[in-house]
Amino acid sequence: MGKSSTWLVGAVGDGHVAAWAPDALPALRAAASRPETAANWSRWREDARRGGEAVPVWGPDGLNTDEAFHLFAMLQDSPFCGRDAAGDLCPLEWLDELDDRVWPFHTFIVKDNPVAALFHGLGPDRASRLPGVAGDWLLSSDQVRAGLPDLTRTLTPVGEGARDLVLARIRDWPDVEDPVDLLDGPLRVHREAARAGLGVLAVRLWT
Repeated sequence: MGKSSTWLVGAVGDGHVAAWAPDALPALRAAASRPETAANWSRWREDARRGGEAVPVWGPDGLNTDEAFHLFAMLQDSPFCGRDAAGDLCPLEWLDELDDRVWPFHTFIVKDNPVAALFHGLGPDRASRLPGVAGDWLLSSDQVRAGLPDLTRTLTPVGEGARDLVLARIRDWPDVEDPVDLLDGPLRVHREAARAGLGVLAVRLWT
C-alpha cells in the first residue's frame, strides 16, 4: 500500500526508559492529541462496524479497498520518527540498548505496515487498548507489570473461534507471512520483560 516497515518490540532497562522519556513521551502525547487522530479512529470504527467488526481488505477487482487504505494511512505516521528538530528521523540508537535477556519481537512487511495488519485483526475496540500510539510505545518496568493483565486480555481473544477469527483477519492483510507471530510476539516480550524487571520499547522503522 505504501512504505515498507519493520515493527520491533524489545525489552530495555529503566535507566534507558528514563533517558528517552523526555523525547518519547511528548511525541506520543502530541500524536494522540491531533484532531485528525480522533477523526481517523472514528472513521475506522464506522467502517469496521459496517464490515462486521473489520473493514473489507479486498474489493471485487482484486485491489485493496478504500477502507483498508484508510486504516493503513491512519497508522503510517510513527510518533518516534522525526521526533526532534535536529533531523533525527528514527531512534535507531535506542535499538543498540535492547536488553539481551529478552529476545525482541520484530517483523517486516514490504510496502505495508505490520501494525495495520494487527489492528485489522484485533478490530477497533481491542486495538484501542494497546499501549502508546499506532504501535509505538515506551514503558517502564512498573508500567509493563501493571499493564500486563490488560495487554494479555487484548491480545488473547477468548471464546469459540475468537483467536482463529483474529488470525484469519491478520492473514487477509497484504503480505503477512506469520499471523501467529504478529499476534503473540509483542505479548511474549512483555511477559518476559515483566519477569526480568525490564521496560519495553515498541517502534516502527520505515524504509
